[in-house]
Parts: sequence; structure tokens; C-alpha cells
Amino acid sequence: MQAQKNWQNVVEMTAKNYTCGYSACGKDIGSEKGWFHQRNDNGAIDGLIQICPFCKRPTFFDLETGTQVPGVSLGNVVKNLPTEIETIWSEIRESTSHGAYSSAVLTGRKLLMHIGVAQGAKEGLSFLEYVNYLVDNHYAPPNSKEWVDKIRSHGNEANHEIVIKKKEDAEEIMTFLEMLLKFIYEFPARAGVKA
Repeated sequence: MQAQKNWQNVVEMTAKNYTCGYSACGKDIGSEKGWFHQRNDNGAIDGLIQICPFCKRPTFFDLETGTQVPGVSLGNVVKNLPTEIETIWSEIRESTSHGAYSSAVLTGRKLLMHIGVAQGAKEGLSFLEYVNYLVDNHYAPPNSKEWVDKIRSHGNEANHEIVIKKKEDAEEIMTFLEMLLKFIYEFPARAGVKA
């Protein structure tokens, strides 16, 4: 017979330190309010839902598998992005919170193409032509061609080969993309320069 499980009422509990999985929050917190999930068969607590004191959103912790939902997104919020580029960056970050690292890598290529068009490149170019445009027109910092080439090779593997990308692959790509977004959009806006 399958064990019945019960959620208890909202209670004060021992504070659990975690990073809020809501990507627009992402704060490192300690929450003392939430629900615990107790099994009827042995009384063990096998799940928690805790409330972020900042954004007031819930996070679920499966204590049996060690998973957190929503998981923590890779990367950070970047300010002053055009709406379309912000949407794609958010999609990439959100996909990593679900462990969809191949999707993040592939969408990283798409983001580079959108950045190229937003900075004046023609639509319909090849991915390599967008990369060259960003590098040749100094939108990518010096010595960054190797980083862009990693995005190309990771994306080619994820798209054209039977390869599943790992968290480390997504982190590598996202580190570069975040730096590029800050270089093109956030830092100039801080200095009062329009991108």
C-alpha cells in the first residue's frame, strides 16, 4: 500500500538557508516560515515549501532527492537591456533553473545573433557572420573571439551532434554572454551613453 502524505499548516521552523529560485529575486536568504510534508508511514519529513521573505514566492525542497524547485538560475539580471534581448536572456537563465543546459547553450547562440542585429548587423546572416560583426565592430571586448568561438562550437555540438550539454558548458557560455550584455548595454547606460 502506498503511503499517504500530508502537508502541515504554515509553521515557524528552523531557518533554512538557500538561494531563492525565482530568477528576478535570486537572493541568498534564510526562511523560517513554510510548510513541511510529513509521511504517514513513518512520520519522516520528506519535503518543505519555504517562503522567500523578499519576493514572497515559494520554493519547494524535495528532501529525498535533494532537488529545489524552482532551481537557482545561472547568471544575473543585466540592466538596461532592450526588451527582446532581455526576454531571451531571461529564457536562458530560466532554462538553467530547470537543468535544461543544452537549451541554454543553443539559446545563447540565438542571443548573440539578436545582439548583432540590435547593433546594426543585417538580418539573415550566418552565425559566424554575426560573431565577426560583433568582434570587427568592437562590440565584443578585445581577446574575446575565443569565447565567441566556444559559443559557436558548444552550439554546433548541441544542435548537430548527439551531445547533451552540462551545467559547466552553460556556465561558460553564460559568463561570456553576461559580460557582453553588460559591456554593450549596462555599463554605457551607467555612464549616460545610449547603446
